[in-house]
Amino acid sequence: MREQLEHGGVGRRERLAVGEQQLHGGGIAGVVEESGEVDAEDGSGADRSAGDPDKSNELDLDKRFMVINGIAQGLQYLHEESQLKIVHRDLKASNVLLDSDFHPKISDFGLARLFGSDQSQYVTNRVVGTYGYMAPEYAMRGHYSTKSDVFSFGVLMLEIVAGRRNGGSYDSEEHDHLLSLVWGHWTKGTVLEIMDSSLSDHPSVDQMLKCIHIGLLCVQHNPADRPMMSAVNTMLNSSSVPRQAPSRPAFCFQKSGTSQCTSRSDVSANEVTITEVEAR
Repeated sequence: MREQLEHGGVGRRERLAVGEQQLHGGGIAGVVEESGEVDAEDGSGADRSAGDPDKSNELDLDKRFMVINGIAQGLQYLHEESQLKIVHRDLKASNVLLDSDFHPKISDFGLARLFGSDQSQYVTNRVVGTYGYMAPEYAMRGHYSTKSDVFSFGVLMLEIVAGRRNGGSYDSEEHDHLLSLVWGHWTKGTVLEIMDSSLSDHPSVDQMLKCIHIGLLCVQHNPADRPMMSAVNTMLNSSSVPRQAPSRPAFCFQKSGTSQCTSRSDVSANEVTITEVEAR
């Protein structure tokens, strides 16, 4: 593995490049992709499975689980197995590249930060990232840690299962926020309704139901309640259902008068620099 830390420009800038790894367990080679080494003509993003019905049909349920599992393995390496703890800070569908066999590679480490062995979180006055994937403690207070990446991973997992973007419209009578949609169906016991329609008759649908359960655990409001990535991988590869029940997600928007969740208005535009979710 090659790790590189650069300083330059105005103020302190860190750029992380992580060489390709052979990760054991799932047999996924090169889960973590070195920034800038993938030709755009040869790689395509995991967003082919999120938010675009035409492209989502390219990935059946088994391929989607392989993508989810590979991303989880890559994050576990960054957070728990690398010599230095690495927080990506901008994990999203377009920053996960798929090779010709649909093996995922986490890419674009331009916002990544290295943590010392005795550091558990950083605080910044300049929040950068992509709305819809940022954890609430990072978006509103500038606090980020490995649990911030776990939140982003949870959003991405739910997008892959649902085949739609977080923040994309889905119902003229409901909010356009994926976490609200998933949580609403979870509490009503109708969570199968949020799954990509192309997957509804798949014999391994229980696997995707487990992914929804784990995804909700990852997007809980309190960072301490979110699992570590090693625990996520254990749950993904276990034959049993996760024992922990998820609590209401962060940024879960309810109809007027009933919301008990974080509001968009809580995030000040003067305090946060945000990259908007790309239009589809």
